[in-house]
Parts: sequence; structure tokens; C-alpha cells
Amino acid sequence: MEAPLDDSAKPPTLKRGSDSADSVVKRQRADTESSDYHLLARDPDAGDRNQQTQPSADPKANESGERSAELFDDYLTLVFQEEDGLPDLLGARPQYFRRIPQIHGEHIVISKRAIRRIRMLLAACTADQLLETVEDDTILRLIGLLTSAIDAADNLGLAAMIKDGSELDKGIELSSEYCQKLDHAFSITCLGLEASSLMIYMAATGKASKTACTSDSLHVATAFFKECLLSCIVPLLGLTPGCSLVDVLTDKNLPLSSRMHALFSTVLLAHDPVISLVGQPALAEQDIISLVFASISVTFCTSELLGRGIDANTFESIRRSAQSLLRQVFETHVEQRTWMLEEILASLIRLPIQKRAMSLYRIAGGKSAQFISVLLLKLLQGTAYSSENLTAGFESGTLSAKEYRMLLQKHKKAVETASSSTDFTVRYLIGRCVKRESKTAAANESEYRGILETFVEDCIVLLGHPQWPAAELVVRVYSLHILELLDEDKSDISLRTLALDSAAQIASHIARTQKEITESASTHASSVLQAVTSSSSLESIERFRSASCLLLEYLQSKVVGGEQTGAIPLYISSWSSMLIAALLKSKRKAAAADGADSSGKDGLNNIPESFSEAMATDSDSDSDTDAEPNTDRGSGSGSDSESESDSQECSDEGSDYQERSSATVKSSKRHGSKAKASARRGLNIEKRKAITACLRDYMVITHRSTRAMPHNLTYASASDTARSLICLLPLYRSFDMLLTRVTMALSASQVTLRSKALRALNQIASQRAAVLYQKNVKYAINHRLQDSSPQVREAAIDLIGKHISQNPELTDQYYEFVSVRVLDKGPSVRKRVLRILREIYLSSTNLTQLVDIGVRILQRTGDDERSIRELATKMLQELWFTSGDHATFEDDDGVRVEATGNIFNLLSPDSQREMLKRVRVMTGVMEAARSSDLSELMAGLFSHVTTKTSNAEAEEAMLVIRCVIDALFEQLLRSEESSTESIADNEMTVDNTATASVDLSSTSASSAIFSTAACLRFISALSLIAPDAVGQHSEMLSAYLKMTNASEEDMLHNVLCIFNNTLLCIPHPSSQFLGSLESDLISLLASSPQGILSIAVPCLCTLVEKITWNYGKLIRLFRSCALQLYREHRRIAVRSNTNPMSAKNVMRFIVLAGLTCRYFDFDKHRIKQSEHFKDLDTVIKGTVPDFMNETLLFFATSSLPQPVQLAAIQMLGQIYIKKPQLALEARSRTLMDKVFSEGSAGHKLQVMRNFLEFLRADSKRYAQRLKEEQGKVREVDAKALVGDTGDMSVAGVGASLMQTYLDRIIEATFLPGASALLVCGFEVISLVLEQGLAHPLKCVPALIALGTSSDAHIRSKALKLHQDLCFKYASFIHSRDIEGVRLAYEYQVQVRGSPESVAGFSDSADVRDAPNRPVAYLQPLYSQLRSKRMRRNDFLTLLVKIGDCESGTSYMAGGSGRSGASDTKSGGSGNDIDIQFVRFVAENLASLDYKYLDEVLHVIYQISAIIASTGLNLYHHFEAESQAEAGARAGARTGSSAGSRPATETKLRLSTKGSVCISILFALREFLKMHYSISETRCTAYNPSDTSAARDKPVTWHAQDSSGSGSMTSQGRIVWDACNPYAVRPMSLEADFNDQRLRFRQQMAGSLAVAEESSVAADTGSVFDSHGNASACAAEDDAFVDPEELELLSMGVFDAEDCA
Repeated sequence: MEAPLDDSAKPPTLKRGSDSADSVVKRQRADTESSDYHLLARDPDAGDRNQQTQPSADPKANESGERSAELFDDYLTLVFQEEDGLPDLLGARPQYFRRIPQIHGEHIVISKRAIRRIRMLLAACTADQLLETVEDDTILRLIGLLTSAIDAADNLGLAAMIKDGSELDKGIELSSEYCQKLDHAFSITCLGLEASSLMIYMAATGKASKTACTSDSLHVATAFFKECLLSCIVPLLGLTPGCSLVDVLTDKNLPLSSRMHALFSTVLLAHDPVISLVGQPALAEQDIISLVFASISVTFCTSELLGRGIDANTFESIRRSAQSLLRQVFETHVEQRTWMLEEILASLIRLPIQKRAMSLYRIAGGKSAQFISVLLLKLLQGTAYSSENLTAGFESGTLSAKEYRMLLQKHKKAVETASSSTDFTVRYLIGRCVKRESKTAAANESEYRGILETFVEDCIVLLGHPQWPAAELVVRVYSLHILELLDEDKSDISLRTLALDSAAQIASHIARTQKEITESASTHASSVLQAVTSSSSLESIERFRSASCLLLEYLQSKVVGGEQTGAIPLYISSWSSMLIAALLKSKRKAAAADGADSSGKDGLNNIPESFSEAMATDSDSDSDTDAEPNTDRGSGSGSDSESESDSQECSDEGSDYQERSSATVKSSKRHGSKAKASARRGLNIEKRKAITACLRDYMVITHRSTRAMPHNLTYASASDTARSLICLLPLYRSFDMLLTRVTMALSASQVTLRSKALRALNQIASQRAAVLYQKNVKYAINHRLQDSSPQVREAAIDLIGKHISQNPELTDQYYEFVSVRVLDKGPSVRKRVLRILREIYLSSTNLTQLVDIGVRILQRTGDDERSIRELATKMLQELWFTSGDHATFEDDDGVRVEATGNIFNLLSPDSQREMLKRVRVMTGVMEAARSSDLSELMAGLFSHVTTKTSNAEAEEAMLVIRCVIDALFEQLLRSEESSTESIADNEMTVDNTATASVDLSSTSASSAIFSTAACLRFISALSLIAPDAVGQHSEMLSAYLKMTNASEEDMLHNVLCIFNNTLLCIPHPSSQFLGSLESDLISLLASSPQGILSIAVPCLCTLVEKITWNYGKLIRLFRSCALQLYREHRRIAVRSNTNPMSAKNVMRFIVLAGLTCRYFDFDKHRIKQSEHFKDLDTVIKGTVPDFMNETLLFFATSSLPQPVQLAAIQMLGQIYIKKPQLALEARSRTLMDKVFSEGSAGHKLQVMRNFLEFLRADSKRYAQRLKEEQGKVREVDAKALVGDTGDMSVAGVGASLMQTYLDRIIEATFLPGASALLVCGFEVISLVLEQGLAHPLKCVPALIALGTSSDAHIRSKALKLHQDLCFKYASFIHSRDIEGVRLAYEYQVQVRGSPESVAGFSDSADVRDAPNRPVAYLQPLYSQLRSKRMRRNDFLTLLVKIGDCESGTSYMAGGSGRSGASDTKSGGSGNDIDIQFVRFVAENLASLDYKYLDEVLHVIYQISAIIASTGLNLYHHFEAESQAEAGARAGARTGSSAGSRPATETKLRLSTKGSVCISILFALREFLKMHYSISETRCTAYNPSDTSAARDKPVTWHAQDSSGSGSMTSQGRIVWDACNPYAVRPMSLEADFNDQRLRFRQQMAGSLAVAEESSVAADTGSVFDSHGNASACAAEDDAFVDPEELELLSMGVFDAEDCA
């Protein structure tokens, strides 16, 4: 049975809610140990330091120590006597010994009370006093007792009991016997820890000799301590809530809870002497390693019971004690650092990710860092620690140069040690981030990369923190490594990406810190700190001294308070190296100056010996730290290097000497120089005194106690000081190097690196935007804006967009680069550019720039991407059609203005300036729309903002438009008042001081944009949208109707359009105005050109019919024209010709009569008002349209001059719009048939324009009818029920015409040399497809051909139409794709002029996916087919078969893609083979953008099949012909004659041309294999029926241009001269045909030889592996036979044995 414990052995109990175990430990320390012991535990160097600083001890203290030694000896004597006098275990007194029950009986060990008493007595005396008083045998016997206690505790097996209890699930009750044993084991383990701690303490403090405390004894003590950590502490902390042991250990009402906390407290007490011991050489390496392993395990231990049984402070104290032990080993044992670092990182990786993230370390200032980062920083800072006194020698300022140099070397060594350790750590982490082949290594690679990223990020966060100077060291060393990574192109891509991220973080932090320090210095009117050099001023030295001492005082206050991070040694070593180097160089310069001032040799001999040695020895020790480069960023401008200053001084002295011209001047200057030298020496002495005083301050501060420490030290002041001091370090001079590497990375070959570099530059520029002004940065960004990757371009746009909005002055630098990217292929890029342009628009004052932005945004309202269209429309609506911040459409009473009145005049002056700015921009955009295709987009924009938005938005937009109209008319009034059409500068120049001012530096440009003609054009466009608003001002435009100059025709046309749109909206027009307007319009009909007539006649008809009702004028006009045409008809019928003078009159009569007939319904008014139309009845008996149709048909078909015919055909189109049924009559069809079959290009163009205008009018009529019927209830139409289909028949005329003439329209569209026909025909085709008037399949070949046009508008619209058709009719729309390919070729022949000039690709200016790679003409078509594998492969097969002269799908010369050219065959047709078309298709196949391997392999497979069939046939045919020719030549020599074979010769030539096509396919196959890096083995193994996932493998195009004249590829193109010159140059001579046949035979022979070798290799290599075993792939592919091999076997190339 277990003996009861004595009271002294009971651990302190913790009441509920009482102090933690950590506080108990502090109380025990205060009760049982002296202050010297505590100081030693916190700072192992404290004891030695006290002995150095206090050499004369107090006699009373010595007497007390000696007394304590005697008491210690007496107490041990009592203990030994008690041990010797024990006959049995029953009489053991608890104050000395205690009984421990074991398996073989009870065992007696020294009690805990005795151990604590011994420790207290030991702490009260010194080692010397103890060794003098106590004999070694006594100490040896004490060690034996302690060892016995450790063994007894070790034998109880607490670790096994904890393990057994942790394996029991919750709910299983622990037995009372188990709990008693566990309680006893806790108690005895604490006793063992006390014993081991005492033994280690005696060895660490030297109070036990090596003979008494041997290495074996220390091994026992440290092993027990290690075992307690690993087997007891770690399992206890790692207990989970799901085991039964937790319940008894966490219940504070049970004794086991207090026992567990007592164990924690004892472990904490034992850590201090262990930490002291590992810093000494007494401990064996094996013991150090075991302690380190245990401490690492404790360091990374986590607990789920914090706050539920385990105190968080206790847990953290245990971990920090373990960290202190690790730091001590890392500081003192250099050889252990490598494996320690590996084990620490490996332990971290083994932790779950969630537990890693939970280990945050809170730092002063509200910052936090990961636990591993803090641990590594502590270890690295500890490497600067030295067992020697760091400040030794600082107390004296009279050291010699040699002694100072020794001090310098000591401190430089400390800094270099820390630097080397940091370099090792960083290099180790980077090395573990490199990719490896094994899966385990690959998994660890990502883990280490995460650790490295976290570590560097935390170090950047801690830069400038007072207690973590190693953070700067880590970041500096890491920056050097990332510079190396970025300089090496072969570095791992993930590491280079990480390096770019880190470079951006470091550079941006440098820029931000320097900016903050500079701003802080300017705010407080103080100077920025500078590094101390020999050239530094006394003031700068004093500032540095004050700052460094303040920081050192703060750190020392933390040290004496128990917060030791190891920062002081690193700071002191760094600062001392700089100060001592400056001191040495200052003394050396002073000695040199004294020698220079002395005369002759004697002066040199007077130099002190110490300084002579300093000058004679190597000066590299201080050159590194003293020569600081000039910096002007944040850290202040450092002094120049000493070499520069010395050379400058020598130069000044030399020039002064040359300028002395007289003895008097020499004497006076000599006296002056001596005075200056004396003053300089005095200043240098003061500076040296300041430096030595600074060093002396360091010594005083580091030896201060808590009482002597200032009380006004705050973290804020220390942090500001540390941040100022850290800017003096080398890291903060590396900004330019980092920026250079980031800029260089913009040109990397990998897309990921380029985009990452742009984001890195963005991060840097966010702190220092001035970098974007640098030429190299600007150049690099411009190139990335044109990058092949959308991801890179978007990153570049983000970079510029962000900083343009924040720094408007950058707009002029980058606007040109950014604005062009609004046409980028990437939708995301275009969106970002649009947003940037909007920001520039809102901040810019340059009118030209604003107009350009408006044009570019307007262009995107017609974008293919819906989201971009909506974004652009919304932007223009916000910029142009909202009231804005300045304009308020309210009167003085705050009432919204009504629809009448001048809104512009109601605005305030600022609002008027803002509105004028908007009007100028919109007018400029309208001017740009004249010369481009923006007019439709502008009309669509106006329609959207007024009809397709909400009621409130539409109302606001209409108010803005009205205001714009008022402003335009105000401008017209001012233009009339001025002498010129330009705006008077003093009237329209916007105040430059206004916030909404417009830059009018270019007055001519502004005047051109805002001229009278421009205003009228803009008003004309607005009259369609807001006719009421324009109608209020229309009367003032009547003066413009009297313009007669040809140059004013455009303004006249716009005025007529305005009147035509607003006649019915003019409020209360006067009769005088109407009469004048009517007269002016009639006068215009007499002499105006046809363009004016086309708008003047409708205006006059509207005026007469709707307002004046003066029908007589129109009747007289029409009757006069009709009579003149009738007379001309009669005269032509009689004389069969007309004179040239009457041709112009006839044309005018035709135009006037035709336009009047269209725009005025004579027949309708003849019925209602017959009395007014009597004169018309005398001329026209039937309907007016019928009369005009007959008349115009006569003039269109007679032998009149072509202009007259064209005018008649044009007016027929107007009549057909008036009465569509006339277009379907026989005579009308006959005319159109004749025009398309025999007419000139002009006639065809006019007919197609008629079709175009008819379709537009029909579409407008249909839309108007839908608008009228909207909202009405449809009723049964009685007329339709009885068969009257009036309107329905009109609606079907357009469809009937298009179905009849669409093929001829398409044929006329591609008429050679008629660009106008192309544009007009394409518009007709577009309307046919949009209105669904014909089968869409008819238009597909034309759309494919027009998709290759060089006109961007036609090309984009054709591609869009084709894309829509493919989406709607995907099942059948691709059936005529090959015809479209042929038509595209013929169209390119027309464009290029000859077939030899046609290429299958275009060098488009658009950004492509790869540099030096052409874009195939058929790429858009192929993109539509790519999604469906079967359809895609069928298309590729058909394209390849075009090169097969024996294939039924080949196209011959003379064939046409529009007329069934696919029916033309090469065999027996007699048609020639179109080699250039085959080359066109081959170049398209070579330039297509293949995405998957299957696509390329399928093309190669089809080529190989054609070569194996058609190629072999041609080869055997040529061989036979060659043999026949040889026989013929032999017969000629013998006299026999073979006769001529013209048919055979023709066929041979045709076959020779077919061989050129096969050679083209040969070149295409090799080109694809080269540029897609596909081996012949891969091509041979391809099976088109295979559906494995390997076929979907992405493939990459490689630019592999060969060098030399014989290369087959150049800049991504096939060089035909190197492959086969007859692919471009036609064969004309017989020698050319013979040469081609010879080339082809050689080419085929070489191909057959390669096929035979590959077949043999496949038989021996693919069927059997290296060990002779049958290959699995051969078994799987035995049914697959290569087409080439099959063809060779069929031709009998191999003999029977080979076949067998």
C-alpha cells in the first residue's frame, strides 16, 4: 500500500478561478530562488556580465555566500546521516526522504522538500565558494541521491499510464485503482523532474565539478527531462475531448487536475537550467539532439482543451520555454542548425493546415505573424549573439586603430554570422520549393512554398518593428535570391512567379516606408536620418546617436521585463560596425591631412604609429559600411563615398594651385588653407567624440537595470525610430534593382510570368506612381498591351486604368496606347478599356481627346458581345443624356420646364459651359460618323435612350436633347452674327478656371468641329428624334435654302432634311413663311443636283399635301414633266435618237416625275378633288404609277445615253416602292434579266440599289404596320376572306424578287473591279438574311468569301451574319462550306489580281495568339465547326481532298464555287488542275489555329492516305512513262518509230500538275509535324476511329523557323521555293514538266524508303519490348494497318517473303 504523502510533497493546488500554473511557478521561484538565479534563467549571460561590471564584491555579500556554502555542506551532512542511520524504510523522516512503493518492495528517495532546500542554498553562494567549502565526494553522493530519484520516477511509467487512459473512449469510467496509481505517478514524476532540474542546474552554474557531475549523470537527467516532454507533456496537451481521461484531469474538484498542473509547473521550472546548460560545452551532442527533438515536438504541440481544463497561459508558457531552448541551441551550436531547421519545417508540414493557421503570434502595435515566422526570426536573431561581452571596449574612447579594427571584425563577424544563417534558411526554403518527380516531394513542394510565402510576408509586415531586426535581414537576403531567380530563364516557373510577387511586395513596402518617413520629416520640420560615415556632419551623427539610443533603451526595457527576442546583439553589431568603420576612416583621413600639412619627410614621420598601421593595412573592413551611395528616397541623401570626396578635394587643391599667380596671393591663401585645415581638424575631433560617445551609450544602456530605465518609452516612439533607422540598411537601396527585374519579367516567354509581372508593377506603382513615367517601363507596358495573350493585355489595362484614374497627368502618356485596345479581341479587355475611357472622359479637358473617346465608345455600341454593347450604351447615356451635376432643368421657382421654351437659356453659366462642352463633343462625334460607319450606331443610340429605357430616363434624355438642340441653334445665331463660320474666341472660350472647362488650345480644330455645317448635320440627325424641339427653331433656317454655291450643297441638304422631318411640328407657321418656303423649294428643283432633288421633292410634297394644300403647283410640275417625257418619247420613236443637250433635261424630267409620283398620291386626290386635277386627266388616263412605269421602261430600254437609262432605272425603283406589284410584271422582269445578263456594271449597280432601297422601304413599312397594330384587337378581315389580298401581295413582292434574283445578285457582287457592287450587293444579302426572304443556304458561300475581305466593316458583318446562321440552322448550314472556300479563293484572286499572288492567310493587324504566325482566311469558318468533332473532321477531310487530283471533290481551273464546281473531275474532264487553289487551301490548313492534337493528326492522316493512294498511282505512272521514253529513245537509235501520242501527252501533263498538288500536301504534312512537334511514330499510330481521351490533348504551335536559304518555313509560312517552286510558278515549258516529274519521283522514292524503315522498326520495336515480351499496344492495334503499308502491299512493292 502506498505511503501517505507529506505536506511538503503536495503540489500547490489551484482553486477554481484562481491563478494559472504560470503564476504559481513565479511564486515558487520567488520563494525558493534568489534573484541571481532568476536573472541567469532569463539571460544566461547575466552572471558573467555582472561579474565583469562589478569586479569588487560587497564584503557582506561574500560573507553571506560563504555562510550559505557552509549551511549547504551541513545540510547535506544531515541528509547523509539520515540516510546512513536508516536500518529500514519505516523510520524515514519526510523532510529528508520519502518512501515509494514498487513491484519488488518499497524504495526510499530524497524528498522534494530536501531538493528545494538544497537548491535555495546553492543559489545563495557562488561556484568558487561552494567548491572551496564542499568536497567533491559530498557533491558526488548528492548526485547519486538525485539519480536514484530520477530512476525511481522513470520506473513508475507515467507515460504508459497516460497512453492507456487516452485510448479509452468517453463514457468508460476509470477505476479508482488506476486513478490512485496515476496520482502517485504524477507526484513521483514531479519529484524526478525536481531532481533532474537540480542536477542540471549544478552543472550549468559550475557548482559541481566534472568529476562529481559526469556526462553520464547529465545524460540521465536530460534523458528523463526529454522523456517527460515527449511522453508526458505532449500526450497530455494532445488529449481530445473524446476520451475518459480528460474528464478526471480537467475536473478541478478532483486531485488529478492539480497533479497535472503541478507537472506543468515543474516542467516550466526545469526548463531554465536546461536552457543554461545547452549553451555550454558540458552537454554531449547526443543529449542536445534529443532535447531539441523534444522541444520541437512541444513547440508544435496543439491542444483542444484550452480553456476547458488546460490554462492557455500555462500552455503558451510551455511552448515559449521550448522555443527558448531551441533558440539557445541555435545560437551556440552552429553545427546543429541545418538539421534543426529541417526538423522544424518538417514538423510544421506534418501539422494540419487548420492548426497552422491557428498559431498566430500577436505582436505589439496590433500586428500579428505566424508562429513559425516568429520562431525562425528568433532563431536567426540569436545567431548574432556572442558569449563575449558585445559592448566590451566601448567604455574607452582612446583605443588604438588596431584595437578598433579588432572590435570592427568582431561585430562584422556577428552580422555575417546572422547573414549566413539567414542565407542558409532562405536558400533551404527555396530549394525545397523546386519541383521534384516523386509524388511525396511534389506534395511537400507546395507545403514549403506556402511556408516560404508566409515567412516572407510576415517579415515584410515586421519590417521596422523594434524587436525584429532580423526581418530586414531575411527580406534583404531573400531579395537577392529572387533577383537571381528572375535573372535565370531556366528557373522553375512557380519560383519565378513567387519571386515576382515577393519583389512587388518588397518594392512597394520600400516605397511606402520612404514616403512616410519623408512626409513625417517634412511635417515635423526635421531632417531625415542618414547613415554615419566619415563625411557625415556632426548634426547627422547626433541624430543617429539619439535615435539608436532611444531604440536600444526600449529594447533593454523589454529584456529586463522578460521579453527577450535577441534583437539587441544584432542591432549593436550592425550599428557598431558602421560607427567604428566611420571612426577608423575619420582618423585615417586626419592622419593623412596632418601629413599633407607638414613639409617634407619629417611631416610624414610625425604620423602616429597606430594610424600608420591603419593606413598600411587593408581597408576593406570599413569600405563596405562607410561608402554609402546617395539616395533621395525616404532614407535621405547619404554622403558621397570617400574616394569621390578625396578625389574632389585633390582636384580642388590642384586647380587652386594653378590659379596662384603671385607670391602675395600664395601667402594669403596658404594662411587661409591652414585656418580651414585647423577648423576641419577640430570638427573631425568633435565627430569622433560623438561616435565614441554613441558607443559608450550602448554599453551603459545594455547594463541598466529596471530601476534605471526611463519610464517614458512607448512602442509608438520606438516604432517610428526603428522605421527611420531601418531605412539606412541596404534593403532600402534595392528599389531600383527590384523594379528593373520586374520590368524585365514583362518580356518573359511565359504568359503567367508576364501577367504576374504586370500585377507586380501595379502593386509597386500604387505606392510610387512615378515609375510609370520611366521610359523603359512605358515601353514595356506598351508591348504588353499588344501581347498575344488576353490575360496579359487585361492585366496591362488594369495597371494603366487604375493609375490613370488616380493620376490624371498620366493620361497624355498612355492614352494612345490604351484607346486602341478598345478594339481588342478579348471581351474582358474591351470592357476594362471602356471603363478607363469613361474615367478619362470625366477628367479630361482636351476637346480632341473627348471626341475620340466618344467615337470609340460609340463604336462599341455595335460590338459582337452583348455585355459590351450594353456597357457602351449605358456609358454614353450617362455621359451625354443625363442632366449631370451642373445642369438642372428647372425654372427659378423650381418647377420642371415644359416641352416649349428655350431650355439652354434657363441654365446657369456653369451649366451652360458644361452643356456646351457636351455639345462640342457630340458634334465632333457626328462629324466622325460622316466618314465612317458610325451613323447607324449613332441613330441606334438616340433610339435607345428615347424609346428603350424607362420612362424617367427617356424623359430626361429628351430634355437633354432639347437642351442640346437649343444650344446648337444658339451657335447658329452667333455664327450669323460673326464674320466667319467659326466661333468667336471671346464668346465661346470656356473659362479655364471652371471645373468643367474645355481645352481650346487648338482653335482651328475646335472651329472645325463646331462649324455651321457641323451644327446643321447634328441638327438634322436630331430632327428625327425630337422634331418638336427642332421645329421650334426651323423658321430661322429658311435663309439657308437660298445657298447656290456647290460647296454649300451639304448644308443645303441638311437644311432640307430638317424641314422634311419637322414641317408638321413647326408651331403656328406664318403664311408668309410657308409661301416663301414653297417658292424656295420650287426654285431648287430647277437647277439643283439630283442629291438635292431627292430630298427637296419629298419636302415640297409634304408641304403641299399636309399644310398649304396648294395642289396646283404640284400638278403643273408633274404635268410639265410628263408632257416633256411624252414629247421626248415620240421624238425618239420617230428619230431613234436624242441630242446631247436634251439628255440632261430628260434626266431631270425623269427624276422630278418619278420622285413626285412616289411622294404624292395623285390618284387618291384625283378621286377626292377631281376639279383640281382636270389638267392632269388630259395627259394621264390611267393611274399615275402605271403611266410612269410605262414611260420609264421605255427610257430604260431605249438606245439613249447611259446616264438617261440609269436615271430611268433609278426612278423605276421609286415607282416600285410606291406600287410594288409593278416590279413583278413581265416587262419589269425582262428589264432586270437583261441588266443582269448583258448590262454594264453601272446598270447592275443601279438595279441592286433599287433592290436595297425597296427592301429598306418594305422593312420600314412592315415596322410601321406592326406599330399601328400594336395594342389593337385584331378583327376578321372581310376582304381577305373574299380573296382580296392587297397588302399581303405587296408584302410578298420583296420575297419573290429576292428568290428570283438572289443568285444573280451574288454573282454581280463578286464582279471583278466593281467595289461599289460589292458593298451594295453585300447590303442586299444582309437584308435578305435579316428579313428571311430567301433560303439562307444560298448566301453561305458569299458570306464565307466576304469573311476574307480586307474591309473591316464588311468582314465583321459577314462573319456576324454567318455566325447567326450557324447558330440558327446548325443542322444543314455547313453543307456548302466547300463552295464558300472556292468562292473565297476566286474573290481573293480578284482582289490580288492574279492567282499566283493569292495566299491562304492574311497578315491581320489584330493581336494574334502567337507571334510571327499568320491568320488563315478560313479561321472564322473553322471556329464555327470546331465544337463538333465529326463535322470538323469532315470539313478538314474535304479540304485535304481538294489536293487529290483523283478525288471527286477536287476543284479544277475554270470551276466555280457558285455553279457547282464540285462536279468537275480531274479524270477525263479535260479541265486543267487549279494548282493555285490547292496551294490556297494548303496555306489555310497550315495557318489554322488548332487547339487539340486530334485536329492536326486528322489532317496528317488524310494527307498520308492521299499520298499512299493517288501519290503512288502517279509515281508508278511516271515510272512507266520513264521506262517507255527510255524504250522509245532506244528504238530511235535502232531505227524503229513509236508514233505520236497527243492524248497520252495531254494526260501526262495533267498528271504532272496533279503531282504538284501531292507535293503541296507533302510540304503541308511536314510543316504541321514541325510546328506542332509531332513525331512520325505518333502520326503512324493515329487511328481516326479511336475515341480515347488522348485525342483531346491540347496542342501548341511552336515557331521553329529554320535558318538558311533552303529552309521550308519562315515566319510561320511555307516557303514554296524550297518545297516545290511550281506551287507558285506555273509550268509552261516541257522542261518544267520533266523537272516536276523527276522531283516527284525522287520525293516519293524517299517517302517509300522512310515508310519501309518505319515498318521494319515497328515490327521489331513496337511488337516486343526491351525484354522480348509482346507489347500490349501491339496486341491492341493489330487490327490497324497503316494506309501507306496497305498501299505498298497492294502495289507489290514488297516481295512474297516480306509480305509473309
